Parts: sequence; C-alpha cells; structure tokens
Amino acid sequence: MALVIETGSLPLRCIVAAFTIACLLAGAPPLAAQDECKAMEKVVADASSKVHSTPTHIYTTSKIDGQTFASEIIYAAGSMYMKIDGKWTLAGSIKDLEQTEQQLKRDAHSKDVCHSLKDETVNGELASVYASHSETPKGTIDSQVWISKAKGLPLREVTTSDDGKATISTRYEYGNVRPPL
Repeated sequence: MALVIETGSLPLRCIVAAFTIACLLAGAPPLAAQDECKAMEKVVADASSKVHSTPTHIYTTSKIDGQTFASEIIYAAGSMYMKIDGKWTLAGSIKDLEQTEQQLKRDAHSKDVCHSLKDETVNGELASVYASHSETPKGTIDSQVWISKAKGLPLREVTTSDDGKATISTRYEYGNVRPPL
C-alpha cells in the first residue's frame, strides 16, 4: 500500500529526486557496455521512443529508504505532465526529456549484463520480458521490462537499485490518454 505524501511529510528535494529517478529509469534504456546487451538495448530504446510519441499514462510506485509513495506521469500532445500533491503540473516537453535522456546515456559509465527472460501476459497482452544488471560507480541497478509483442510498447517495469534500498515499479497505460490540464 502506498503512503500519500503530504507537503510537509518529506522534503521537496526528496520528492523531486525520486520523481526524477522514476522518470529517467522509466524512459531511459540501460547503457549497453557488452555485445549481448546491444539487441536488448535496441528493443528497449525503440519502446522508449514509442512511449514518447504515444499518449501514455504512467503509474509509478517508489520505495526509497523505507518510504513508499505513488506518482503519475502523462505523455501527451508533445508534453510531459506530473501529478504532485493531487494536482497535475506541466513538467516540460517530451523533446527536452529525450535530450536529457541522451545526455545521461552519453555520461553513463556502467558494466551491464542483459538477457531476454521469457514471454508473459500483462493485462491480457503478450509481452517479452527483458532483464539487465548494471554496475555503476554509484551502485547497482537491476531492471526487468515487459514489452508488448504486438505494439512494441512497454507495459511494465521494475527497477531495484543498491541491493533493494530503492525499488521503482511502473505500469504503462495507453488507452484514452489526454493532457490533464
């Protein structure tokens, strides 16, 4: 069960940091340092690119240092919106988000191990499940992403870092999504 974060319950910088991590991990494919990750990187990068151009509602539950909270993001009409304290806010353009992701990929230094796990059904839709393990100077990141076989869009993602100290679970929905403002 997710805790509702009230304005004074957690410093704003923690909320912003957690939101940033969730956005970046949800949209950014892992940097492939080894050849076996190249195919997976392409599939995930293509899915990420499609998310940015497809109206998408993203539901994220984050658990960081024992604190659990939920967040929502909408990509629609070339913009990204996020829900903070129950209110939707324009967070920026998808073009700016993509540029930030590309810069992060260029700056990332990690040693990755990637592989395809299996096919699974997510909400009645067949998906390929991919996993990666990344070792970075700041710690480890383990990710699994479920990508629709029919549409090539991510349906779900679970990312754990620093041996479980932070876990981010993300669910993607594509039907009837409109800008919330």
